[in-house]
Amino acid sequence: MTRLENGEALSLAAFVTAVQDVGALTTPEEADRAASSTLWLVGGCLSWSAAENLAGHLPKPLRRLVRDRVFDSSMCRFAPQAFLQRMAEGVGASRAAPDTRAVLRTLDLILPEILTAQLHAELKSIWGPLTIAEDSQVSGLSIS
Repeated sequence: MTRLENGEALSLAAFVTAVQDVGALTTPEEADRAASSTLWLVGGCLSWSAAENLAGHLPKPLRRLVRDRVFDSSMCRFAPQAFLQRMAEGVGASRAAPDTRAVLRTLDLILPEILTAQLHAELKSIWGPLTIAEDSQVSGLSIS
């Protein structure tokens, strides 16, 4: 997978394929649902500038998900468990952690390094735990 340059964006098909590959998701529909749900939540966790930077590298259909949530100031940014609980509302409890992990890891692989550093800094309390965990448990907490 090639890292994007500043100002470069992936097509929707390429992004969904990347999420599907990174997350070992069975279908493109699962990957699309994972991407949409995760990016919608991430958008509410970011500052306006970080959301704009991220949106600029996303496929057009996914940009709005990030931009529309930027002023929601989601409390999910402070706790991996809260993020996964909100994620479960969109994809189900069994898919929340693996889908989130697939999308965040994909962003780590494709975004310019300066942007990934910005995202990691803004979401430091959740990015690591949500990308490292290998099951539905994050920092010893399971979603229910």
